[in-house]
Amino acid sequence: MMNFMAAHRWMSVRIQLVGATAVLFSVCFVVTMNDVWTISPGLAGMLIIWSANFTITLGFMVQGISESEAAMTSVERVSEMGTKVPQEAAAETDSREVDLPEEWPRTGQLEFKDVRLRYRPGLPLSLNGLSFRLESGQRCGVVGRTGAGKSTLTAALFRLVEIESGTIALDGVDLSSVGLADVRGRRRGLSIVPQDPVLYAGTLRECLDPFGDSTDEEVLDALRAVRIGGKDAETRGLAALEDVVEEGGRNYSVGERQLLCLARAALARPRVLVLDEATASVDAETDAFVQRMLRTRFEGTTLLTVAHRLHTVMDYDVVLSMGQGEAAEFGSPRELLLGDPEGLFSKLVD
Repeated sequence: MMNFMAAHRWMSVRIQLVGATAVLFSVCFVVTMNDVWTISPGLAGMLIIWSANFTITLGFMVQGISESEAAMTSVERVSEMGTKVPQEAAAETDSREVDLPEEWPRTGQLEFKDVRLRYRPGLPLSLNGLSFRLESGQRCGVVGRTGAGKSTLTAALFRLVEIESGTIALDGVDLSSVGLADVRGRRRGLSIVPQDPVLYAGTLRECLDPFGDSTDEEVLDALRAVRIGGKDAETRGLAALEDVVEEGGRNYSVGERQLLCLARAALARPRVLVLDEATASVDAETDAFVQRMLRTRFEGTTLLTVAHRLHTVMDYDVVLSMGQGEAAEFGSPRELLLGDPEGLFSKLVD
């Protein structure tokens, strides 16, 4: 917009110069040719006035052309957005290609097989041949240094970015063949508690259960499970569910927002739960409480926890150590620590 206004000003100055030149030429013509053609005063005045108006006419013409060009540029951009910009995959699963059972996923078995992903063409691979397998109900901690691809793993799982090659299978079904609504919004399917929690404006009940799938007692039980409201929630009972949540959860701290997102996940009872630094903004005591709650409230759920606090995953079934988008190590914490003292996980612990 700034460039367009600058070009418009540049053109206006030159139009004024052209108009002034036209007036000067008209005056000189009347003065020098008056003796030859005997131009009447009225005709001479009309010629000079028309010359002066020529500047205005030329300005309107150039302005109309520039505005038309700008409008056509907007149409071109809209057309380009609709035809050339890559679009997301279909929201609904094509039943002709995939026979997806109504109760899918049943167990929560998750497998990454030779997954490669880059955020856009020309950039290096963020996931480079990542392969691992989680059985139903296993708890897996994902660790690694900054830039190792930990958060990219969750982006690939939820198809926020489409993978370049390889397969991600949930209960044996390739997620790339499933509609986005079934990947991200299927009841008792995949769920995530992100590092930057998202809360909706409204009441606590609407925030935790936006689709009304759970009873008030279940919502209140989930709220008590994460200790939001403290003793006040215990004494007020169902009235606590009417507490107001401002846009984005501004009236709650970041740690409380993460706990509310965890309560929302507890209500959803997913087969696979991803925790992307879900306890990064809570204190050590609350973190320990959350880890205890995960063992009881999410029994049978496959957990995939991206963690910087290594002590939170030391009692997990397996740990995935990532480096440069690859699975550098995969096994139980005990195996990784005792098997290779110089390994990535051992170095991170040290």
